Amino acid sequence: MPVPSDEVIVVGAGPTGLALAGELALAGARCRVLEQRPARSRDSRAICLHARSTEMLDLRGLSERFVEAGLPVPSFPVGPKGAVIDFRRLDSDFPYLLDMPQSQIEEFLERWARELGVRIVRGARVTEVGQTPGEALLTLEDGTIERAAYVVGCDGLRSTVRQCLNVPFPGYPNPGSVALADLFLDGLPMTDAYGEITDNGLLLVFPFRDGSCRVVLYDYARADMPVTEPVGFEELRESLLRISGRDFAPRDMYWSSRYRSESRQAPRYRVGRVFLAGDAAHTHSPAGAQGLNTGFQDAFNLGWKLGAAIRGRAPSWLLDSYHEERHPVGADVLRLTGRQFKLNTARTPARQLMRWAAYNLALPLPPVQSLLARTYSGVAIRYRPRNDTPHALEGQRFPRGRLSRPDGTSTRLYDLFHDGRFVLFVRPPAAVPDDLPGDVRVVAYSGNGRPGWPAAVLVRPDGYVAWASDTAGPATVGQAVRGWFSAS
Repeated sequence: MPVPSDEVIVVGAGPTGLALAGELALAGARCRVLEQRPARSRDSRAICLHARSTEMLDLRGLSERFVEAGLPVPSFPVGPKGAVIDFRRLDSDFPYLLDMPQSQIEEFLERWARELGVRIVRGARVTEVGQTPGEALLTLEDGTIERAAYVVGCDGLRSTVRQCLNVPFPGYPNPGSVALADLFLDGLPMTDAYGEITDNGLLLVFPFRDGSCRVVLYDYARADMPVTEPVGFEELRESLLRISGRDFAPRDMYWSSRYRSESRQAPRYRVGRVFLAGDAAHTHSPAGAQGLNTGFQDAFNLGWKLGAAIRGRAPSWLLDSYHEERHPVGADVLRLTGRQFKLNTARTPARQLMRWAAYNLALPLPPVQSLLARTYSGVAIRYRPRNDTPHALEGQRFPRGRLSRPDGTSTRLYDLFHDGRFVLFVRPPAAVPDDLPGDVRVVAYSGNGRPGWPAAVLVRPDGYVAWASDTAGPATVGQAVRGWFSAS
């Protein structure tokens, strides 16, 4: 049955919180976002959207505006000069890294959320979190108490929501501070990302569409600098020269910061009516540009599930599946980024030899390139099927492509998910019952360019295969579909 309140409150208006708010509104839930900052940040901060994140935007009809504003970058530097992951062979409509400032990502997501009716309240600082069997409670700094059916903490590494729940955040700080800066480098072409490791540190460069770039510097000579120390232009110029030995002709720095990354993960993403997502649930080293993307996909996993719960359409297990699906992904990201960070910052001869072998012998191999491209881009993410004898497709990301209809027309597959519903693909003569939930769009197809595709495929709103069958009759189809919805 529907819960007493029909509203979800999201704490935090970063990319994760804004994406989640849009998903909630699309799924039919009233949503408010509480953000302690008085205005949207103009800082660049995170800058990279991997292919799976852009595919998620594509599922909602939003990818075009992001691609037009960002800069597609075909490869990702992972260490020494020339050691890159090439995304161009990905089976995706977005076989690249999309570089754009976080401030612009937030601007686009906030516009989408507001268009869907989301209320965003700024200058609202949460100080306490509580809950009863029927609702979640938030106390604000001014003493106001806000009530909601559910609360989601998307409030970052120092999450107030997580701390109020007494959820631990085990892990460790990564050694050394990293300097970030956005500026122009006249001595380097802005057509692809660039990376370099030397005896003096690590350098990464990610270009933007306007010809400027993000520079990431791990300068061993300045690794002990406190994060409160500003990054000045002269420091940046000296570190670039010290690490690379080249004059990249830096100029016109317009943003800089310094931080010390941490690798931590909450053991629970759900406590009753309160959930954690994004950096509030997991944080790690910047290696691989995984942070924004992992939080983004938390949002797309959780949004439709909470929407179903608000409308009384969620089976008893659905909300728990958020932790069951996303916690292992977060753990994998921590392992991936931790290994790369240790490899890239290795200073002992044995570890440097290991790094040389990894990047010079293993990385160029086509199977390794393919595996790493799928892993870093997020397209390899797969969720555990719910069936004891699942079809091979269940839990996998639904692939791109076009669908041929029996009447001879064709449709782009991802365009069928713009309204955030489930989609049931059926190939005649397979039939479906007449009493399927209204949350399911039924699409008859004759082919999709992939041989051996099942007779019936049910795809979740977040673009993952919920169920598939090669030989399914109406009764089997109906039972499988209704298993994803409550009987109410």
